[in-house]
Amino acid sequence: MRQEKIKTIFCWVLVAVCMGVIFWLSSRTAEQSSEQSDSVLQWLIAVFGDNLFTTFIVRKSAHFLEFTGLCVLFNLALFQTNKKTMPVLSVVFTSLYAVSDEIHQLFVDGRSCEFGDWVIDSCGAILGTIGFLILFAIIDRLLSRKKVKFVDSENN
Repeated sequence: MRQEKIKTIFCWVLVAVCMGVIFWLSSRTAEQSSEQSDSVLQWLIAVFGDNLFTTFIVRKSAHFLEFTGLCVLFNLALFQTNKKTMPVLSVVFTSLYAVSDEIHQLFVDGRSCEFGDWVIDSCGAILGTIGFLILFAIIDRLLSRKKVKFVDSENN
């Protein structure tokens, strides 16, 4: 019982840390954010050449992936807490945090609140939930096979 409580707390701490990282990244001014994006963009251009890796794609991919990860963590924490998957709630929580993130950016120099960014964030949340559910199904199936084989080997 105590070990389950520790796992649950750990999962929620991961959610909080991810939210904190997103908050910190959104607290950076437009100039700081561009410098960070530009360094990633320059690295991608060096590796893949100057093709479809534009500033737009790098910036929007960052939004998408941040919220994909957050939603995976929400799914994990909610599952650990309730012992059942709660995909809709995970997407709702992540999407609401994306709204708060966009509002937060209104108060940061050079940043803005963008409906399109919220849509991208929410799409990332949906992908995070789909990924979580696929992994959950695979792990559940592997564990159920292992239990069946274990039970069968005991009966022989």
